[in-house]
Amino acid sequence: MNKLIRSIEKDGVGYGMFMAIKDPAMVEIIGHAGYDFAIIDLEHSALDLSTMEHMIRAAKIVDITSIVRVPQGDYATVLRAVEAGADAVMFPHLITKDQAEKIVNTAKYYPIGNRGLDASTRVAKYGNIPMAEHMEQQNKRVQVIGMIEDKEALEHIDDILTVEGLDLLFIGAADLSSSFGIPGQVSHPMLRDAIKMVIKKANESGVHIGLPAYDAVQAKELENMGVKFIATPAVDTFHITETLKNHLAKVKEYKK
Repeated sequence: MNKLIRSIEKDGVGYGMFMAIKDPAMVEIIGHAGYDFAIIDLEHSALDLSTMEHMIRAAKIVDITSIVRVPQGDYATVLRAVEAGADAVMFPHLITKDQAEKIVNTAKYYPIGNRGLDASTRVAKYGNIPMAEHMEQQNKRVQVIGMIEDKEALEHIDDILTVEGLDLLFIGAADLSSSFGIPGQVSHPMLRDAIKMVIKKANESGVHIGLPAYDAVQAKELENMGVKFIATPAVDTFHITETLKNHLAKVKEYKK
């Protein structure tokens, strides 16, 4: 059982961060700081597959859950991520049940999915785990996370939640606000109602749901709404930028 799920079961919520900085040390840093998961972001960064693999290794060292967000519509990278040893894959802009089934088929072996057989990969210890044992381990270990980021997905949410092997959902509030025609207004009542609806349906189906939070107030609000894993601060670059700006402002103020 990975640390994210352990934290949800023990404390009711897990905390992590999107990782855009191209250095495995960042994963180690948040692990040592006490976070539960790192989302290695291949969608909105210049991260490559080699760096992704090293970041997965770093997550293993500090015992946090490695989640790889693949580029939009890129099913091939799902396979590469799980073969590199990712604990979970996150698929952006999940809209339909058919999409969800295709993601599961790519990430999980028979009888849950239709993942291509290969026991020579890193996650199979380069051939040192028998194929049958490897398949069983992977189906228990690898989690599939679908991102709800489109208004159209809300129309299909009931069907999406029936897909076996779709383990978690994550709401991309920023993109969802854009699809509602209110870009960036993540606290708009219309968007909040939509988010609450998805959270309610997911929790009723036994599917844990995640969201980003930019501060402690937002994080607490999300916990109260039933969110089980939270990216806070949302992205490592945000945190470093704000920390440096605030530090420099204090230094300059002290000079006066």
